[in-house]
Amino acid sequence: MPFYDALTAVFTPALVWLFPAIFMLIAALSFKAPSARTRLAAAGMLAISAATGLFLAAALRWFGVTPQSLQYRAIFALSCFLISTSAINTLGVMVFGLLLPAMRVTLPALMQDIVLAAVYVMTGFVILSGAGVDFSGILATSAVVTAVVMFSLQDTFGNLIGGMVLHAESYFSPGDRLRVGTDEGVVKEIRWRHTAIQTGEGDIVVMPNSALMKGMVTVLGKASASYKRFSRISFHAGYEYPPNNVINTLNQALAEDLPDGVAPAPPPRCLFSELDDKSARYSVGYWLTSPVLEAAAASELRVKIYYALARAGIKVSVQLRSVVITENAADLQQRRGMEEFERRLRALRGMDIFQGLTDPELKALADELKSTPFAKGETITRQGANADWLYIIDEGSAEVRLHSESGSSFRAVATLGRGNFLGEMGLMTGEPRSATVVALSDVGCYRLDRNSFREILARRPALAETISLVLAKRRLELEAARGVLKDEAVPDRIAREQGSLLSSIRDFFGLKVL
Repeated sequence: MPFYDALTAVFTPALVWLFPAIFMLIAALSFKAPSARTRLAAAGMLAISAATGLFLAAALRWFGVTPQSLQYRAIFALSCFLISTSAINTLGVMVFGLLLPAMRVTLPALMQDIVLAAVYVMTGFVILSGAGVDFSGILATSAVVTAVVMFSLQDTFGNLIGGMVLHAESYFSPGDRLRVGTDEGVVKEIRWRHTAIQTGEGDIVVMPNSALMKGMVTVLGKASASYKRFSRISFHAGYEYPPNNVINTLNQALAEDLPDGVAPAPPPRCLFSELDDKSARYSVGYWLTSPVLEAAAASELRVKIYYALARAGIKVSVQLRSVVITENAADLQQRRGMEEFERRLRALRGMDIFQGLTDPELKALADELKSTPFAKGETITRQGANADWLYIIDEGSAEVRLHSESGSSFRAVATLGRGNFLGEMGLMTGEPRSATVVALSDVGCYRLDRNSFREILARRPALAETISLVLAKRRLELEAARGVLKDEAVPDRIAREQGSLLSSIRDFFGLKVL
């Protein structure tokens, strides 16, 4: 038989049209469904393998092998099954990846596999029947074969049935957050044999479906736009701190600037949880809005809790601690106290508004300064807020932001660092904050309150004139930097500003004019 006739006998018209149709569909789907390119590439390789098999079958015909021979029937049947599998996989990508999503119908991956497997089996039976395979003998012994296979693969079948039950019952789906034993994470996929869960550390935990069906599974949260799950953070504080002070400090600190993944409403709340032997136990309850951000949100909340308590002078208690006693402990503590006091004095001496203070007055103010640390990203002061205290930055850096009237946007106008201070107008006149200041890094500040400065002004009211002059000059310098300083005599403007500020300082502190 001529080779052309052999090819014509093997490549029927249906097969001749099927191959280019599959390759054109694969090319089109590769652009429409990029995520399925790996599967489409496999379908293309199956089609090439089928074509190779058919060429081999034609070669056998060319060498005189009859169509009834076992070799020819096996190669031809295998080639037909390969091209059928290629067509089924390509159509599966088109139906499950494009058509059904366009109709807003989502079929779970396991159900897609079941549909494709059923089509594979039916196609195999059709091809084998066409190849002359007699199924009567196979069916006669199917019961015994099935029993042997089921017994030997009972774990595998258990996982398969578990996967189908999980899909049918819809206990959970990809995106939900689960806790299985000690493992907790987000469901990535549910397959025939296993369910994959991604933990907060990024690890992928593969769990057999049969184990999920037998064990206890806690669904912590469903993947939806309205995802919410309650969580809490516990800590201890000593009994020397009034409970209401601890609760109010944290409720105020956690009322704004919440981390991503924490619901603003209802806001986090601090509760007095338990009375222990040596300390009081508190817990901060909050609602999570994203299963992916739980670990990061909890970490950022702990940071905010730590800094808020530190600013209020509240120390977190540790239940178990080792105490190391040395002969020089008292001397070391005294030396550290003196070093801290000197740092405070240097910070005050570097401020131009306090240049008129005597050394004893500066030392008195240094005793009144309170250490107030802020974490990176925390708001140190907010534009428009009423606050009668001043901050001196000792460590780190912060950004000054001017917000629009609606508050929806802002522009950064300055960066503050060590030695800078902010809030002097609030301290001296009670003026609302003119800008928002946000910590660019962990920031160490000293805070000076109005009441701490009141006694010094009461003893020396003349200081108000010196301070008002410094504030007036600073205000004009700021206007000049912004380009809004009007073209007028600067000394006259300074005199007017000083008079206005002096009046405000006297009214704010209740100073009498002599």
